[in-house]
Amino acid sequence: MLERAVHGASRWVLDRVDPQWVDYVASNTMTDINRRLNRFIWTYELQAQVVRVIDEAPGVKTFELRPNQLWRGMQPGQHIEVLLPVDGERAAPLRRHYSATMLPRGRLSITVKRLIGGQGSSWMHEHLRPGVLLRLGAAQGSFVHRGQAKVLHLCAGSGITPAHSMIESQLSGPEDQRSDQQLIAQFSRTEDIIFKAVLPRWQQAGVKVDTVFGGQAGARLTAEKLQALCPDVLERDVYLCGPEGFMDTMMSHLASLGVDLARVHTERFTAPSALVNPTGAFSAEGTEVVFKHLGQRITLTAADQDKTLLQAARDHGLDLEAGCCQGMCGTCKLTVHEGEVSGNTLGRAVYMCTAYPASRTVVLGA
Repeated sequence: MLERAVHGASRWVLDRVDPQWVDYVASNTMTDINRRLNRFIWTYELQAQVVRVIDEAPGVKTFELRPNQLWRGMQPGQHIEVLLPVDGERAAPLRRHYSATMLPRGRLSITVKRLIGGQGSSWMHEHLRPGVLLRLGAAQGSFVHRGQAKVLHLCAGSGITPAHSMIESQLSGPEDQRSDQQLIAQFSRTEDIIFKAVLPRWQQAGVKVDTVFGGQAGARLTAEKLQALCPDVLERDVYLCGPEGFMDTMMSHLASLGVDLARVHTERFTAPSALVNPTGAFSAEGTEVVFKHLGQRITLTAADQDKTLLQAARDHGLDLEAGCCQGMCGTCKLTVHEGEVSGNTLGRAVYMCTAYPASRTVVLGA
């Protein structure tokens, strides 16, 4: 009862006082007693308190979170790392990444689909209630709107969550500064639609919204249907997110329609099925890898054989950003400008932590 009251008071303070002031006060009054009384504000850890739980669809919940004063914000479309104490507070946490949506008063939300056999998503669905505290990591990822004039969000299932973040951010700004946004979302059935209550509001605000139901015979999204729903697809930057099979299929459709794959931006929510080097016979020695966005290049040696591009770059002294290192979060993702790579790729996007060189010269960039 006391802890609930303390957490409620903490939310009230954080909703009304600049977090920098809260951080200043907390850091200058940090004592063991304060930390025991209020481990949400008097802490060195970035945490969030669950404020509300919303049932979005069967097996899908949205968790509204109130971060503490250590939260430094995010860009719409980025993801956050959630540290889940599935084996107890003293055990190593289970780390998961979820796209987040910014909300008023410094709050945010994540939407989680419960996966069959999914340890993290199951724990969250069963244990997260208002008042529960979660440890967080800082926002990461480059799956963000970069000011393009025309955008198509192409997604399936819970892959709609980063689109939700980006579209909500656009609609919260001045109307004359909004880009032309379109959404095509595929779900299995009508009852599986995520953000069902939000979609009509987007349509009223000028976003073209189409839903496709892959569970119905003949209803799955084909290249022809994609072009019919988005006739100007060649003029748009495409933000693609969803299950691995959906993303592979959509990438093929987009390529068949003549879309410039450099304008297709991708985000994964699950690890790809194959993470081993599929071209183990390729000799890495002598391969030049150019990091165009950094103005840096490295030459691989025999010692770099079977190393991922991320590992090889780091071993040669480059400090490249990375997140989960499982080929999922996209923090390390770059674009192939020249050459060939193997492993975890999607179109021209390369997940550096699980991809390998496959030609004598590889040019990578943002």
